[in-house]
Amino acid sequence: MSANHSITRKPSTAKWRLGALLPLGAALSGVAFAAEPPAETSGNDEQEVVLEDVKVKANREKQANRFKAETSSTGSKTEMALRDIPQSVSVVKKELIESQNAFNLRDALKNVSGLTIAAGEGGRTGDSITLRGFAASSDQYLDGVKDNGQYNRDTFFIERAEVLKGASSVLFGRGATGGVINQVAKKPTGKTGVNGNFTYGLYDFKRTAIDAETAYQDLSARLNVMYQDAGSFRDYNQTSRWGIAPSFALKITPDTDLSLNLLHQQEEGVFDYGVPMYNGRPAGVPINTFYGFTDNRMMDTDVNVATVALTHRFNNDFSVKNTVRYGDYERKYLTHLFSGAAALTGANTGTIARTQALRQNTQENVYNQTDFVYKKPLFGFNNTLMFGSEFGWEDYDFKSKDSTGVDRISVFNPFVTASVRGLANDFSGTLATNRLTKAQYYAGYVMDQIELTPEWKLLGGTRYNVFDAQQFDRLSAAGSFSRSDAQWSPRGGLVYQPTKSQSYYFSYGNSFNPSAESLSLAANTANLPPETNNNYEIGAKLDFLDGRLSATGALFRLEKTNARVTDPNNTALQVLGGEQRTDGFELGLAGEVLPAWDVSLTYAYLDGKILKSTTTATGQVSGLLKSLQGMTSVNVPKHSGVAWTSYHLTDNWELGGGVFYATERYADSVNEAVLPGYARVDAVLAYHQKHYDVQLNVFNLGNTVYYESGQQNSALPGVPVSGQVTVNFKY
Repeated sequence: MSANHSITRKPSTAKWRLGALLPLGAALSGVAFAAEPPAETSGNDEQEVVLEDVKVKANREKQANRFKAETSSTGSKTEMALRDIPQSVSVVKKELIESQNAFNLRDALKNVSGLTIAAGEGGRTGDSITLRGFAASSDQYLDGVKDNGQYNRDTFFIERAEVLKGASSVLFGRGATGGVINQVAKKPTGKTGVNGNFTYGLYDFKRTAIDAETAYQDLSARLNVMYQDAGSFRDYNQTSRWGIAPSFALKITPDTDLSLNLLHQQEEGVFDYGVPMYNGRPAGVPINTFYGFTDNRMMDTDVNVATVALTHRFNNDFSVKNTVRYGDYERKYLTHLFSGAAALTGANTGTIARTQALRQNTQENVYNQTDFVYKKPLFGFNNTLMFGSEFGWEDYDFKSKDSTGVDRISVFNPFVTASVRGLANDFSGTLATNRLTKAQYYAGYVMDQIELTPEWKLLGGTRYNVFDAQQFDRLSAAGSFSRSDAQWSPRGGLVYQPTKSQSYYFSYGNSFNPSAESLSLAANTANLPPETNNNYEIGAKLDFLDGRLSATGALFRLEKTNARVTDPNNTALQVLGGEQRTDGFELGLAGEVLPAWDVSLTYAYLDGKILKSTTTATGQVSGLLKSLQGMTSVNVPKHSGVAWTSYHLTDNWELGGGVFYATERYADSVNEAVLPGYARVDAVLAYHQKHYDVQLNVFNLGNTVYYESGQQNSALPGVPVSGQVTVNFKY
């Protein structure tokens, strides 16, 4: 990293290291040829037969349904056809990710309807997501097991991303209010070969990745490696990231499989929340304008995840899978935040206050999941019974030290300097925060899907959750406390399928949010029971063109009936007296319009409201104390969507592109800070050969000024017009 800040970084050492591993990966290409048969001969006469010239043409292998998924492992405890899941599920396949050069998970998730990304280049302390009007930052999963560490997730080892929408605690436990995001990792396929790529782009973007695999007898292995070094359109921003993700699969017996998946990812970047809000809108300054310090721009993350899964099939009807996950997440960073609104009048007109702190958090997770699947007719009806248990332990250690003497800065003519006094460069002396939060989680669940008739399917189930949390405040005994919650989470759904191309459903789901859901307890909420949420949804999933094209639609209501709000009798405490609701509908279209024309279209209408609240906040524009009641939910655009298409002009040439669209949304709780709406146009041109591809991606063709995310006092600009060239090889 080129930034020369005054903080001494910890040497880049991984928690575990891998020895030499040289597996290979496969890419196959077909050869099509046609020849007319020889002319028939008559009688027994010997004749010279002359064959017409045979033309042999080597074509690229056609990938059917590049953008359309058929199944999902997120809407159930087993791989299930999407048409059988009575809930909205969006699947972002690897082919769509590659077409858009979506190297970060948050960029891939922009294709999901009803999902808003609150992250951007150079700017976040981890992936922050709003799903159907509710925060989903801690609802992140990897292969169905919780992965809630705070880091910027890369797609180098991802096969696809799946998003289950609506309250889903029956499947995933705590949280899961607006839904969950599940990454499905690349795993060994038993083939042998290698794929690799190199990308170079504007703002000195450089990236290379290798996906290799091999197999020997009953053991197969796959290795994904990535390195990225990139500048930014934002001044004083740069990111260096690398990762390695080996995976192994061993067939112990014909009915017993063992898998091991490892992930290590490190990143050195810059904490940058963008430009200030001025009079409720992003300040009208060049989008590269930086307001931090030149010498203390650290944001380092170190992630290690190990997953072992053992699967055994007792017979054709009964199987069990046990999964153990260990996760270790470390993050150390220097914040740069705007404190309060920019001054519009007075001696400080045109300036804004800043705060800065040195922060560090370490998190360790251990999870064990056991899932049984029993497929056997019951009382004459086809039936799939799923039951199991989950145990988990999480430790979250957080400390923070504030810098002093941080001056105000001009909004429209900032003079950026190195920090000259009061920089927090270590954790000696007085700390602002120093606490340890521990959580233990225990759950058991049962779900059943029964086929009442060939057209009607019924899904029902429930989960019993126990969530215990303890916080140990090292600075004040008053900040130490514990809380234990037990909660039932039911789910039900009815599916009607009059034909193989039609599926209609109704579903109900429930979820809960304990006070320590995000591994941080506040004294004024420590003794509160969990918030509870309900999701009601009716929808349709239809196939056209012999199954090559699918259309989806859903109408839903997601409500939180006992939200945490300020106690009207004691403003220092909170009570469960609020109500929040999102009404909306979404549409989707994915697949092949024509044999050479692939599309992925999504649209969502969201009406998120705070229906009942006793909490108040001061408006940064009006300066007035306002109630949150009646306000629109934060980070929820009323209309949003993505239209992406790709057309193969020939067997070798591909042309595509799309539009990312969102209307304005509020960045604060009292609806005075507004992020303007935008439409961003991207394009892709690719040339394909059997063993290599060359791809050009152009982002933001119209050079539109837009803001990907924002808070009450800041807005993070999106990328201006830029481009990347990628060369892929495959053997």
